[in-house]
Amino acid sequence: MTDETVRNHKRLPDAEICRTRYLGPSLDLWKCQVENPETCEYAFRFDTEIICHHPGRRSFEMTGPS
Repeated sequence: MTDETVRNHKRLPDAEICRTRYLGPSLDLWKCQVENPETCEYAFRFDTEIICHHPGRRSFEMTGPS
């Protein structure tokens, strides 16, 4: 593996800070609540939101008022 490959590889945010918020059954999407998700391979822009499609996104879902 070259240094270039390592530099271009996206990393997940720290598991200690991964948080999502469920946007409801009509959308069935989870909003990423991480402050800077740019390096996460599971985060993508959907309109004005950053959406999480990590397979375990429900395990770090926030509850309560937004």
